[in-house]
Amino acid sequence: MASKLHQLKSKACQATQFVTKHGTTYYKQLLEQNKQYIQQPATVEKCNELSKQLLYTRLARYPPAK
Repeated sequence: MASKLHQLKSKACQATQFVTKHGTTYYKQLLEQNKQYIQQPATVEKCNELSKQLLYTRLARYPPAK
């Protein structure tokens, strides 16, 4: 059990180091890929509109009550 815990700690440490080293690059790449979905400039009105759309989309997933 102790050896499994040590292995898990080691893997977590390696993952942390990897994210520390490559996280910024990955984040920038992801932003670039999804640029078409990002609303610029962000405004309160646009955030409220998107929030309502999300709510209605979620509500539409459920069948109507009988």
